[in-house]
Amino acid sequence: MDKADKGDLGYCGFHEALVNEGTYRWKGCWGCQYFSEGKDFPYRSVAQAASQLNKSESTIRLWIKKGKLDGKIFEQRGHTGSLPSARTYHILQQSIDRLIAKEAKKP
Repeated sequence: MDKADKGDLGYCGFHEALVNEGTYRWKGCWGCQYFSEGKDFPYRSVAQAASQLNKSESTIRLWIKKGKLDGKIFEQRGHTGSLPSARTYHILQQSIDRLIAKEAKKP
């Protein structure tokens, strides 16, 4: 079993610890090269959402701004040796699933 599959959001190899929702937001683990997603990881990147919905990344960002998708902006503080600080959108998979279901009901 991978360390990231223990039920939390993931595992940080830099801190050698499981990452929960609080540390994910606070430490900026989503953009860190040492972070691996766990089985309960609820977020998708803009690129992943665009692929699932068959739309462009700019459309996904627009839908987040308009409230059509439940997305959040996380600010990466960065660990030593990781990517530089950045602001990154993440979308809840449940929000993507709701939109897919809604689109499937259209005639």
